[in-house]
Amino acid sequence: MSEEKFKILIADDDLDLRELLIEAVRNWGYEVSLAKDGEEALRKLKMDHFHMVITDLMMPGMDGLQLLQRIRELDSDILVIIITGYATLETAVKAIETGAYDYIAKPFRLDELMIVIKNACERLRLTLQNRSLLEELRTAYGEIAVLKKALGPGAETAGRAPDRAGRETEAEAGHKDGPNPFKHQEYLREADRFAKKTAPKT
Repeated sequence: MSEEKFKILIADDDLDLRELLIEAVRNWGYEVSLAKDGEEALRKLKMDHFHMVITDLMMPGMDGLQLLQRIRELDSDILVIIITGYATLETAVKAIETGAYDYIAKPFRLDELMIVIKNACERLRLTLQNRSLLEELRTAYGEIAVLKKALGPGAETAGRAPDRAGRETEAEAGHKDGPNPFKHQEYLREADRFAKKTAPKT
């Protein structure tokens, strides 16, 4: 996913800061929406999908930490960046423990925020890529299971050479009589072992 497709919601009760941030973040190539407080931010999150929320810590009504908790309940994949002028170690640790992606203190430079957003987008991209790969793996594992079922209960032993001296192997018989099932069965066994080894734990 390209950066311009990431959607960001900014929640802050400071009108001047909201206008500054929306102009900057749009100029960086992201889709941006604004909320004047936590309640409005939560309503917008329920109506539309956002990848990231940038929220002030101190807001009337629902503050930034309360909004963070509600976001985690709503969609734990949304990354939340807390900004505040009340920069204490205690609130920073609490924000991270609650599930914030990062924490930035006012006054901050716009390039600081830009770096945090870019890092968050990279994390989102990796998460989406991992999910896509896991889905492909599940699909491949399902196809292998269907093939094994179609081949019947003898699939595991098909293609083995008999141990009696003087009897031709099935591989040799396949060479004479038509398509060789031995390589096909070996492929299925190798693919099955790979799928079991790499399948996600449930």
